[in-house]
Amino acid sequence: MRGTPRPLKLIVLMSVLTHVGFGGSRVLSSLFALNLDASPLMIGVVVSLYALLPFFLAVWAGQVVDRVGMRLPLVFGAVMVLAGLLIPWFFPNVVAICVSASVLGVGFMAWQVAAQTMTGSLSGPESRAQNFALLGMGFSLSGLLGPLITGFSIDLIGYRASYLVLASLPLIALVAVWWFPGWIPQRRASAKRGAAKTSSLDLWRIPALKRTFFAGGVIATAWDLFNFFLPVYARSIGHSASAIGVIMATFASATFVVRLVAAKLATKYGEGPVLAGAIFTTGIAYALLPFFTGGLALAVIAFVLGLGCGCAQPLSMTLIYNLSPKGRAGEGTGIRVMINQLTHVTIPIAFGAMASVTGYIPVFLGCAAMLFGGGEFYRRSSKQDPAPPPPGPPPSTTAG
Repeated sequence: MRGTPRPLKLIVLMSVLTHVGFGGSRVLSSLFALNLDASPLMIGVVVSLYALLPFFLAVWAGQVVDRVGMRLPLVFGAVMVLAGLLIPWFFPNVVAICVSASVLGVGFMAWQVAAQTMTGSLSGPESRAQNFALLGMGFSLSGLLGPLITGFSIDLIGYRASYLVLASLPLIALVAVWWFPGWIPQRRASAKRGAAKTSSLDLWRIPALKRTFFAGGVIATAWDLFNFFLPVYARSIGHSASAIGVIMATFASATFVVRLVAAKLATKYGEGPVLAGAIFTTGIAYALLPFFTGGLALAVIAFVLGLGCGCAQPLSMTLIYNLSPKGRAGEGTGIRVMINQLTHVTIPIAFGAMASVTGYIPVFLGCAAMLFGGGEFYRRSSKQDPAPPPPGPPPSTTAG
């Protein structure tokens, strides 16, 4: 952490707090809905609602970040995450959980786009992969804390009160960005007034960027299915909420560990090959998952799965920032989030319907097949593109 800019340390810390609330809600909402006798298909609907509105709004959110800076999107995101966590406390039913999922999805999408763009803008070419890995480590830490806090809160104080515990954390982030905004950089305009308007389709015409969007969507699907279906699967085979929290925290600890070395691996082998290897590793873990029921075995598999997911995410963020045209990094991040949300909307409903009919084994094996196919497509297609030019200097920022 020595030599890391103070604003970067603060955005990582505030992202940890916001993500604990958001990530914990995903575990809490699925278990609460299950406790309210919701079917696997309904849980799949809840998963999809986290992503439905962000799918439509993510690119626009990235354009807003490029245009107005990071502070207002961060404030909006923290407010929405806080509100989303309070809804099921006031109205403890499945409909409220669905509304909460939609609100939480929009809120964290806004926070995520702004935080990732801020991280890139504070980094030079030589430190960008390391700084994105640092942000990823923050998300890994929150991914570890969220399930642990949620699992033990459910067992100690119940489902409804657990939402209040989670809501206290984004409240701190909201105070930091609203009442103490001096640490947040203000982005200067990157284009002159009257310049020709650009289209998001321009970014799709960059082959390496389009391929990275695809890879990020594949790994996001794997991550999302684990977060929602592992608690349901583990509960169905007799594990307690606390045990489920420990298993999911093991996954999060692996994402933290691998991010300590992700930047070094990318420097040695290149971002593309390491990203492909991470996708294949995740596929192997999913192929093993349905054949084990013991807590220790599930924790070991969750750790391997976390190594793959945790390594892939910061690499895709780095590649997207590096490959996006100057002044459009927020838009590129928004497209990445939009693609991820598309998979979050469609895949959980499809796999939730499958689980309702066939059980969980086809869900996990189907995800494994998707990962192996996606990894092979990424590996082969990456050989067809010339090496990208070195990234330019980061956009200018001023504190304010």
